[in-house]
Amino acid sequence: MTIDLARLLAYPVPEVRQKYTSHQSAFYALSTGMGQDPLDERHLDFVDPNREAAQRVLPSMALVLGYPGFWLVRPDTTVDPTRILHGTQEVEWQSTLPPSGEVIGRTRVVRVVDRGEGKHGMVESERTILDAHSGELYATLRQVHVLRGQGGFGGDPTPLPSAHALPERPPELVVELATRPEQALLYRLNGDLFALHADPAMARRSGFARPILHGMCVAGMATHALMRLLAGDEPSCMQSIKLRFSAAVFPGETVRVEAWRDGSFRARVVERNEVVLDNGHLNIKTIAGGELA
Repeated sequence: MTIDLARLLAYPVPEVRQKYTSHQSAFYALSTGMGQDPLDERHLDFVDPNREAAQRVLPSMALVLGYPGFWLVRPDTTVDPTRILHGTQEVEWQSTLPPSGEVIGRTRVVRVVDRGEGKHGMVESERTILDAHSGELYATLRQVHVLRGQGGFGGDPTPLPSAHALPERPPELVVELATRPEQALLYRLNGDLFALHADPAMARRSGFARPILHGMCVAGMATHALMRLLAGDEPSCMQSIKLRFSAAVFPGETVRVEAWRDGSFRARVVERNEVVLDNGHLNIKTIAGGELA
């Protein structure tokens, strides 16, 4: 299959209007691993909808709001769906998400990069999340998907910007997060039903021994770990986050988030000692400080 560049650049990703409830906000936080300690009242603020006015929203929930589905795998994009990987993700928060509401998600293709015949292509896209009634902008998401070995279609040869360079000194803050064997099946109920995360046959066709955990789920896990390590569990302190997906996580593995006080971070799977999130950086508005308690 040859990629149709003009079609991909102009691809009409549908606008999404979505209502969500306080229960969905709580479920999202649970699906990223929050609430595993029933005595941790700071996490209960995110996973208990009975807290009403006190309920808070994990900022990375912006990743699943106004989501148009994994549109790149649709046949009319002319992209091979078995050779797509999520390369990088960035979220910039303009406002704090409320526990419930109605939003509009608008997604557009920014550019399509071509590294040449037999090499990778890359699709850079952007999604904005706005309040459906006031028009208030909650978040801007920028992502790059890698089209493995699908280059040579005449796209933009200009390289993407260099990734954030991590400090050469050892990490200053470390926390380990357990994933559950069924976590991908739970997380996909947030809206990403791509078969790679549930169907063993699809996983094998994509080169994996078994279904993998969503990269977005791992990003959510890193977000709540960093929010605690660097922002005192305060969502309003979160300004932006960016990261690169470097390897897959299998449900049931342990993710270790390694961070520096300047906001740099990475994450690795403990069991395989493999880095799965790399070149990460978190910007915060006010440093609340503090070790993970």
